[in-house]
Amino acid sequence: MRTAIPPVPRHTIAALMFAIGLLACCGGCSEGTPLEPDADLLVVRAYLFAGQPVTDIQLTGTLPLGSTDSSAPPVNDAAVTLVKDGRSYPLERSAGDSGYYHYPGSDLAVVAGDRFELVVLYRGRTVTARTTVPAAPEAVALSRDTMVIPENPDITFLRSDSSRVTVSWTSAPGALWYVVVENMDPDPAPIVLPNAPFNRARQRFIAPPAEASAFTIGVMNLTHYGRHRITVYRINEEYAALYRTRQQDSRDLNEPLTNIVNGLGIFSAFNGTATTLVIAPR
Repeated sequence: MRTAIPPVPRHTIAALMFAIGLLACCGGCSEGTPLEPDADLLVVRAYLFAGQPVTDIQLTGTLPLGSTDSSAPPVNDAAVTLVKDGRSYPLERSAGDSGYYHYPGSDLAVVAGDRFELVVLYRGRTVTARTTVPAAPEAVALSRDTMVIPENPDITFLRSDSSRVTVSWTSAPGALWYVVVENMDPDPAPIVLPNAPFNRARQRFIAPPAEASAFTIGVMNLTHYGRHRITVYRINEEYAALYRTRQQDSRDLNEPLTNIVNGLGIFSAFNGTATTLVIAPR
């Protein structure tokens, strides 16, 4: 399983890439084919996580104007390399027709302060990007480490302070963070809530990025009893810039920001600090 990413790439990146395809078409198409984007134009969605193996490097093409596809075509035949401290680490194509690449070895560490360069060779074009791994969040703490939820909670409980836990951390001016709540038990019992408005089968909640020093986890963010890992992630500025351009109006398209040279998309790094919350039945 790949490390959890905040909502832009996982839920709305297709819309952003569609907008990128439209805008790229203006500069990458011949006058005779104004609705066809540059066939060689790469879109990069690549993330590094401190302390984690490199598995979340994805390459795709762009979406042409008028396309009804929900995702861009994957690129599986590029030569992809990460460079750290002058040393190159060639990536391999991951299984399936996904456009994902990973580093197969165990000798590549991703540590706070590391500077990485991504180099992609594709159809005679060299695409590059750089990022620096941010420092981990400090002083991550929970207001309590156990939340007791009745097996059939009523509206009185749902409105009470007992139905909430706050995770806090030391922030910095202008810094962007996000929180992931993930159930770690192999076969957890579900929490049954009255009139739950969303899919209760999921066992992971990802909060939207925010400039904050705390986040309140409520019962509606939880789906199962058991042990949960609560991780606070520090976000780099290049990702923060992309997140802030996530809303696109088809009547007035703005090009989403990119830190990719000779291509489009995002290459960024994250660093997280985790703590544990137990959700117990009563």
